[in-house]
Amino acid sequence: MKILNTIALLLVTFTIALAQKIPTVYSNIGSDEKGIFLQLENKKIYALAVKDQFKFEDLYTAAQGTKEGLTFNFKFPELNGKLYYGFINYNDGKHPQPVYFRESSPIKIGICHIPIKRYLSGKYDMINWEKTGKGIIGYRIVNNKGNIIYDGRVAFSYANGLFKAEPTIVEGPFINQLTHKGAVISFTCSEKVKASIQINGKTYKNKKAGKKHEITINDLQAESNYKYTVSIADFEFDFSFETAPQPGSRKPFTFAYGSDSRAGQGGGERNVFGTNAYIMKKIAALANAEGIKFMQFTGDLINGYDTSRERMNLQYANWKRAVEPWWHYIPFVPGFGNHEAYNYVFNDPATGRYRAINHFPFEDDSSESLFQDNFVLPENGPGSEDNSKYDPNPNKTDFPSYKENVYWYTYDNVAIVALNSDYFYTPSGITTASGNLHAFIMDNQLKWLQQTLKQLEENEDIDHVFISIHTPFFPNGGHVKDDMWYNGKNKYRAFVNGKPYEKGIIQRRDELLNLIVNKSKKTVAILSGDEHNYNLLTITNKMERYPADYEFDKLNLSRTFYQINNGAAGAPYYAQEKTPWSENVRNFSTQNAIVLIDVDGKSIDVRVKNPDTLELIDEYTIR
Repeated sequence: MKILNTIALLLVTFTIALAQKIPTVYSNIGSDEKGIFLQLENKKIYALAVKDQFKFEDLYTAAQGTKEGLTFNFKFPELNGKLYYGFINYNDGKHPQPVYFRESSPIKIGICHIPIKRYLSGKYDMINWEKTGKGIIGYRIVNNKGNIIYDGRVAFSYANGLFKAEPTIVEGPFINQLTHKGAVISFTCSEKVKASIQINGKTYKNKKAGKKHEITINDLQAESNYKYTVSIADFEFDFSFETAPQPGSRKPFTFAYGSDSRAGQGGGERNVFGTNAYIMKKIAALANAEGIKFMQFTGDLINGYDTSRERMNLQYANWKRAVEPWWHYIPFVPGFGNHEAYNYVFNDPATGRYRAINHFPFEDDSSESLFQDNFVLPENGPGSEDNSKYDPNPNKTDFPSYKENVYWYTYDNVAIVALNSDYFYTPSGITTASGNLHAFIMDNQLKWLQQTLKQLEENEDIDHVFISIHTPFFPNGGHVKDDMWYNGKNKYRAFVNGKPYEKGIIQRRDELLNLIVNKSKKTVAILSGDEHNYNLLTITNKMERYPADYEFDKLNLSRTFYQINNGAAGAPYYAQEKTPWSENVRNFSTQNAIVLIDVDGKSIDVRVKNPDTLELIDEYTIR
């Protein structure tokens, strides 16, 4: 009896511990010994179980040395297919990528081999491993349906007749947070190692060994080119970057914008497990050829909408790998979109209805924290929606963090303010479970935007401000049913702990416009996506922007403003729809596109190109 009582007590304690993890901002969400559930009247609908076939880490730490080469065990028994492989020559060109060998290796129950000694020696030893005793090999995992799963790489050594897998940089190095004094250089290794960066004879390093490295360089000269060498174990990698000019220098430069690179149709690299690597590589190569200084890329990098942390991390890795050869030199700055959603999903078997909420605990296992784990972005945004008027418990952290998903940065005389219109996002079932609406900016983020724009208005070095947000203020093709319009229905809004926001989506849109257009003279344009097309919308006070039955105050706009939508980075296209503002839309295109913004002092010109065909899609001046 004592044992039974102890077990019962442990079960109760376990159930209470689980219940304490439910964020108080949700309604009708609970937990018991069976897991997380959604309470609907008299029944519980449990969250779908996560069925991981693999761990992402096992895809890049699988190699073991043999006498003939490398053996891989991906610990993924369901995986059958092919492994393509080839050396990466870091001394042949600026943008090192694997050159795949003519042979491939079969993958059976997640295991395969690369016979380096047999196939990649002699006239095929393009990296000279037989002389130096080391090298790096790239590999591509393809399943038996022909789908590309992951592009990996592994460093190896060869001594005394035996190959050995060595610590490898599996992601990066990446140039982040570029300033006129330096940058943050980040990279991820296959195992915990000490690493360092050398620039101009000076060494920068982290104190401790680790897998993830973020090394800050902040003592360089403005507008100068620097070679940097990343060292881990016995391997060194040479790249370079250029520091930004002194703030307010007002010298000509170009930056790029895009969004929506989740997987497309057509097979091959158009879908490398969750991302359109084909178009992203084209975009990055064209951006580099155009001499851009940085690229802002706001939202829907990946398919997302997943219940698995492992699958989400793999998708993010594939996006990073697609643009990595160019990210060694120039910053790619990601923003947050709805497809970055990492969810609990509840399927009602009786009705077939799907409901999904943001994963939690918010601090370390949410959509926002997962995004933060994968990128190195400015940390100057708001804290969270805690202590807002809708916070159910001001003494407790209830909401996800805005850290690294809302931020701003500058380059010369331009500022980019990146917003998150999918924060605390509930994809389905918002009135039941609570959460935020797609495209709705919550109160604390709105207040932060007001403060940030005021700060930038007062900054004499800044002439132009761009607001980058995933969702258009005025959708034109694909998302007229939602974004900041919802077919003209203002009733849509965020819910917190079962309570709706006082203001609806169109009212909140107008509050944003009032800050951006009426309260700021420097803001130039909204850089949006979500809709998989390119278009320019000229926003004026005369432009129709309200439903016929709109009962609230209408905003007067003090000046002309622009919305540049570019969600054409590889996701399946959306055609144009009829809206009240359709006559203000210019050059709607479903071609894949990159927006190139040329800044020359007080002037701004825009060019839009198809990265696949190099066709000029559009060209105009907005300032």
